[in-house]
Amino acid sequence: MKKNFMITVICVLLIFLVINPALNIDSFFLGVQVWATAILPALFPFLFFTKLLSFFGLPEKIGSVLSPITQKLYRTDGISGYIYTMSILSGYPVGAKLTSDFYELKLIDKGQARRITAYTSTSGPLFIVGTVGVGMFLNQTAGLIILAAHFIGALLNGLLYRNIGYDKTENKKVRTLTIEDMQKINKNILEESMINTIKSIMIIGGYIAIFFMLITLLNNYHLFLPIEFLLSQIFPLLPPNFITSLINGMVEVTRGCLDLSKSITDIKTLIIFGTALISFGGLSVFFQAYTFLKKIEISAKLYLLQKFTHCIISTAIASVLCFFI
Repeated sequence: MKKNFMITVICVLLIFLVINPALNIDSFFLGVQVWATAILPALFPFLFFTKLLSFFGLPEKIGSVLSPITQKLYRTDGISGYIYTMSILSGYPVGAKLTSDFYELKLIDKGQARRITAYTSTSGPLFIVGTVGVGMFLNQTAGLIILAAHFIGALLNGLLYRNIGYDKTENKKVRTLTIEDMQKINKNILEESMINTIKSIMIIGGYIAIFFMLITLLNNYHLFLPIEFLLSQIFPLLPPNFITSLINGMVEVTRGCLDLSKSITDIKTLIIFGTALISFGGLSVFFQAYTFLKKIEISAKLYLLQKFTHCIISTAIASVLCFFI
């Protein structure tokens, strides 16, 4: 039944693509442009160098320092502190990718991985402050408030899931990565890091472009109307184009934030709803991250729940911070 439903949906989408190919090509190309100009230059270096650092053992060194804190707060090994640090520096989906990498290296177990994803799936400062705050909302302060709410919200979100998959008898660390392990992983660290990075960045770009196209297709044929009606009842004071922006953001966060900036000028409203969209991440980010997380067999429902609670907590923090501007 589920398989037949998906086949039907894909066939319908293909029909829509054929009906108006020019519009779909333009929207796909817009997604590629956003990826090439905003995502690729910001994310590629971080993906490459974090992969190199993992080969040379820096995560374990940082982990040994942070372990007492992460063990007490989140019941995870200190290496999760390294994942959080890299995630807040580089953004989606680095946290998910590093969690998957360290699980495959047997440095964390499945239970730890599930707890780690609750607070290490974040956007980055370049996107939040630079692209959204300054570039879209035309307000650096707005970007900084969203940044603070988003990062603090992630840390608080992790506390909600500290008991997920926790076993009192589990070891604090599965094992230690050795030089022999690194040699088995790859004989050419630079080449492997580059290949791994190119593969990851292309996967991310593909999802962004596809979801940009899907948003345009769904809006063009008014397939979001039921959701728009529901949200208009929940937020009756918001203009219709703003509600459409929220829906677009639930699908692809970059497109949603861009549309938000064009639909309303009140900066506090932009901060609150911008925080919500960025913390949830949208379906595009979900699929980007889940490409890596499925190797850990993390339930899609659990990861969506983690993103939803992160969204709620961060939005609440942003709402409070708005009183000070």
